[in-house]
Amino acid sequence: MYTYMKGMLYCLYCKKETEHTIVYEGDMIKKIKCAECGTELEIDKEKAKKNYTEDFINRIFTKPQRMTEELQQDLTTFLLSLPIRIVTKPYRVLEEVKEQIDKIRKKDI
Repeated sequence: MYTYMKGMLYCLYCKKETEHTIVYEGDMIKKIKCAECGTELEIDKEKAKKNYTEDFINRIFTKPQRMTEELQQDLTTFLLSLPIRIVTKPYRVLEEVKEQIDKIRKKDI
């Protein structure tokens, strides 16, 4: 099922804010079309999934470095937040993964 919405967005081709038609497939953007110049931007679901997966893996691999930077910037805040983060992080990651799986399942139905 597609949902159509109109909105004012900046068009890269017109180089100004113009009316666009935004087409949703479920709760995901399928394509965006400029009403003035007709330029369409289509969203490829498979590429979007791939990019999300790459981003997620990158965040996992860079976590130790980001935590080290936090530690160096403010030791007290880091140490005070660590116990809570250790407990909540697995839950937050699980929720993010479940949310993405639910979105994929809804699209495939």
